[in-house]
Amino acid sequence: MIRALRSELIRLRNPSTLLSGIGLMVFLGLLATTIVLVTATSGEAGGPPHANRVTLAMLEAGDGMFVGLQNFVGLLGIVALTVWAIAVTSDYSSGLIRLLVQAEPRRWRLLAGKVVALTGFTSLATLVTTAVVLVVARPIAGMAGVGTDAWTTDLLRTVVEGYVQLTLSVLLWGVVGLFVGMITRSTGIAIAIGLGYLLVFEGVLGLLLDSAARWLPGAAFGAIATGGTADMALGTAVVVSLAYVIVAFAVTVITFWRRDITA
Repeated sequence: MIRALRSELIRLRNPSTLLSGIGLMVFLGLLATTIVLVTATSGEAGGPPHANRVTLAMLEAGDGMFVGLQNFVGLLGIVALTVWAIAVTSDYSSGLIRLLVQAEPRRWRLLAGKVVALTGFTSLATLVTTAVVLVVARPIAGMAGVGTDAWTTDLLRTVVEGYVQLTLSVLLWGVVGLFVGMITRSTGIAIAIGLGYLLVFEGVLGLLLDSAARWLPGAAFGAIATGGTADMALGTAVVVSLAYVIVAFAVTVITFWRRDITA
């Protein structure tokens, strides 16, 4: 598995991957934070379906600097989904998968190495995003007239908790990308499915069937990032999310194990 891990890490260190993965995640995190802080009002502000409604009181609470990241975590999740899907589909489109299997016939090691490498990459991306938002959120809040006095209260616990919840949520989206990439073997189709699902399917279903839509993956993953919502408690969100991910990962493993890739 070490050789498989090193192989994946070499490809993930590619400047274009770092820029498109970590860079895009940081940009979207800053964009979400800026939008939430600048549009803050004393009433309820808009947000994604099934996310906590953003209020000025929430932004001025101890974890207010991370409200933008928490409520728009789906954007970061789409980046992770894309990176994980490309990591799978590029092996097939380039023909590299044949060489990898010949070098390491035990396919579970190849898949395990890929998952470990992508988990580390994603965790680094969310760490950088969290750190950048932590640095720039206060100046933005000052310009927007949002009070930040409470942000320094128990700051270390707030940062660690926010990072862990954000990372777990984004990693869950990554596993979905792994699943979609393995099933489709097409980068374009995998990304289209991810974007279409998050931006169209769950949004539309949320408008039509509000009570049912809260149990969908996007809503459950988002509830983890926010520490729970009015629709779903954190513990419930973790259980529901793990159920989705276990099924997706099981199908991914079986597909990779049984697929003929030697031709």
